[in-house]
Amino acid sequence: MKFSDIPGHIKTKEALKRLVDNDRIPHAIMLAGPSGIGKMSVARALVQYAHCQAPVDGEPCGKCPACQQHLSFNHPDLHFIYPIVKNKAQKIELSADRLDKWKTMLEQYPAMPEEKWLEIIEAGNSQPLIYVSDSDYIIRADAYSSYSSKYKFFVIWLPEKLQPAAANKLLKVVEEPTEGTVFIFVSNNPAAVLPTISSRTQCFNMGPVDTDEISSYMQRKFGLDEYRADELAKLARGRISLADELASHSGERAEFGELFRDIMRAAYAKKPAKLKELSDYTAGFGREKIRRFLDYMNTMARENFIYNLRMPQLSYMTPDEANFSSRFSPFIHHGNIEEISAEIDRAKTDVERNGNSKLILFSLFILVIPLLHRKPPA
Repeated sequence: MKFSDIPGHIKTKEALKRLVDNDRIPHAIMLAGPSGIGKMSVARALVQYAHCQAPVDGEPCGKCPACQQHLSFNHPDLHFIYPIVKNKAQKIELSADRLDKWKTMLEQYPAMPEEKWLEIIEAGNSQPLIYVSDSDYIIRADAYSSYSSKYKFFVIWLPEKLQPAAANKLLKVVEEPTEGTVFIFVSNNPAAVLPTISSRTQCFNMGPVDTDEISSYMQRKFGLDEYRADELAKLARGRISLADELASHSGERAEFGELFRDIMRAAYAKKPAKLKELSDYTAGFGREKIRRFLDYMNTMARENFIYNLRMPQLSYMTPDEANFSSRFSPFIHHGNIEEISAEIDRAKTDVERNGNSKLILFSLFILVIPLLHRKPPA
């Protein structure tokens, strides 16, 4: 991972490079900010740069043995710690027991949207945590010298998920690690991190990526033309993870938009036969695409609710979506938005549990009829 691969965060990246160049890397760093903006990518670039044997112009070379080990997620002086769901029957006790899933996450979703990790490890209704067993592992590993480089890194993703006992057990080693050990905490919610942990770190607060940076990134990575990249960059809301998702399915949003409009028109016109036809069509997407469509449905319901506020700066819709919303939005209001959103979420959960997609979707679409006809509260 190179710094130049990551859009935005120029000041943070330059500051971290200077720490490496001046051999002044602090023993604990916190990269804090919203989910999906590229914090883990910055952490990975920092570690690779510090380990690189022949850096070039403020970047890891990408060719030396250390860089090759980083590219294959096999560097012996890099330890990742991340939340998991324990399962004694499957012998899942440590982060390392989910290493195969973790590599999948880093490869496919480098911007680290938290919701994708829940899907990959099939967390279901369980809350992933970082347990005392991982704290014990860190303490043991810290006692050993680094293997092939000056620095040994522990990158802890979502330290806010540390069990209290696990966090307390780390206090001493974070404050006084062995020489050459560096902790990098990558947090989506630094306010939820144990204060005695966060106070021991040098914190870098990172915000959403500028829309122009996101657009340029999408043009480079996905080969989109400038107009399409600009359109999707606005919808990404500063999140690299959402930009990746939008660009990976760049034609899908238009498809979903047309389908959403057809469903809402049929529901408002009280046409159950048409809704049955649309539910059968949607069920043919397959589970993963159905889930993405239901997420889109929920987004559009909320966007239409926001549209009523007449504040364009809060709107994240394509021109086609906004054109439809100019007429449709009055039917989404305080009296039905929460119930509409809840029904969509319920349908998504049922689909994830391998329910009958045709029945789930038809039931959802039928339920929309009375909700759209509900009068707004006085």
